[in-house]
Amino acid sequence: MRNHSFLAVLALAAIGGLFLAGCSNNSTNPRFGTMNVRMTDDPGNFDHVNLVITQVSTRMEDADTTGTDSTEGGWVVLKNSAATYDLIALQNGVFATIGTGALPAGHYTQIRLKLGAGSTVVVDGVTYPLTVPSGMQSGLKLVGNFDVPAGGTIDVALDFDASRSIHQTGAGQYMLKPVIKILSTRVAGSITGHIAPAGQPATIYAFQSPDTLGSARAGADGSFTLAVLSPGVYEVAVRPDSAYRDTSLTNVSVVAGQTTNVGTVQLTHQ
Repeated sequence: MRNHSFLAVLALAAIGGLFLAGCSNNSTNPRFGTMNVRMTDDPGNFDHVNLVITQVSTRMEDADTTGTDSTEGGWVVLKNSAATYDLIALQNGVFATIGTGALPAGHYTQIRLKLGAGSTVVVDGVTYPLTVPSGMQSGLKLVGNFDVPAGGTIDVALDFDASRSIHQTGAGQYMLKPVIKILSTRVAGSITGHIAPAGQPATIYAFQSPDTLGSARAGADGSFTLAVLSPGVYEVAVRPDSAYRDTSLTNVSVVAGQTTNVGTVQLTHQ
């Protein structure tokens, strides 16, 4: 009996040791990092654009599309609860974090937004339903390149262009066909400045001929920010709504991860 008891104790100890070893390996392999998905908006001619986002997920390059307990078709979910965001409130460098989570370190190539019922657009004080084709089923899939560092964090910026994304149909309905720019904040830069006199309504554009790559509306204090821009040289054009002449700045350099301040842009009367 003593020998049998001793052997049983040894067997239990061996099993326990294997279990602990397995836990130790799983805790370090694969290594994890954190991804934050943040959203901002270019200006649009709307009072409000209320977008209901129900899920935010990301997909690793060459992911196993069969899925596991924690993934669905290779997609890793960062947020799985509904929230409503007013795109018009997310301008001039204002961002909202719409998803965040820990995930295996590695290279990721897509972000997916699933949209829910209840999205609306407000025009001249009147609220209209915003139709989102396929957005509630398959979701909006955005292609990009993002490296999640082991033990570190990456911020992914989405620049939603409301003015080019929302279309009114012949039946008077509003439909969302998203135009979204997506960059890692480590790669993206921005341009900031002020127009004078303050309080003058104006739209500011960032050009790389022949394309418009960003826009902003001047705030009440004259400040503006053109966010989520790729590194390069831009022309910055200020287009006042009335009373003042258009003004342009050339050779404005944008550097990855930095903000270029162009100072005060003095407007002149027409």
